[in-house]
Amino acid sequence: MPHAPKPLPDQWKIHLHAVHNLTILTLIDADGVHRHITFAPLTPLTPHGTTDRTVEALGEITQPELRTHAQQLIDTFYERTATAQANADAFSAAVPDLRQLLNRLSSTALSGQTNLTRTSLTVDDDTLTVILILTATGPAAATLLALTDRWPRPTEPPADGVTQDLDTHGNLTLRLDQTRAEQFLTWFRTQP
Repeated sequence: MPHAPKPLPDQWKIHLHAVHNLTILTLIDADGVHRHITFAPLTPLTPHGTTDRTVEALGEITQPELRTHAQQLIDTFYERTATAQANADAFSAAVPDLRQLLNRLSSTALSGQTNLTRTSLTVDDDTLTVILILTATGPAAATLLALTDRWPRPTEPPADGVTQDLDTHGNLTLRLDQTRAEQFLTWFRTQP
């Protein structure tokens, strides 16, 4: 049984822009932020050189094939959002004490130094998985690097899913994908 089409979120719009033989459809949220994009081929029924336009409802798109692409744009956005939420929920379940671990990690990396270790979580746009970012400066960078060197990674450095960048100013940035972040934090939880 097919599912009912997802509606365009309240106060969201779709911008249509014709380029050569394509129409670029951009989903725009209520704050004007571009949320998702897709492409639709121009059909023989679509006049070339169609001016840009922004619609607030699918019914404003009169070409059936273009309306179908607009609906797919909306559906894909909802699917991606659900996937990202499921991954975030899985990360939260795997690391229920995240805030405590990140606070402890910051105090460990500080080691009495004045340089701060910053932690943040984001979502990878491609994989829709959680990314843990650890940034430290000065002596805290050395402490953080030493800590991650003690972590028994499944493969030799650089481990798959872990990237590190040490710039010329001594700022260290570690990015751990969801799997490696869960493994690292689980290991760190057991450290004295």
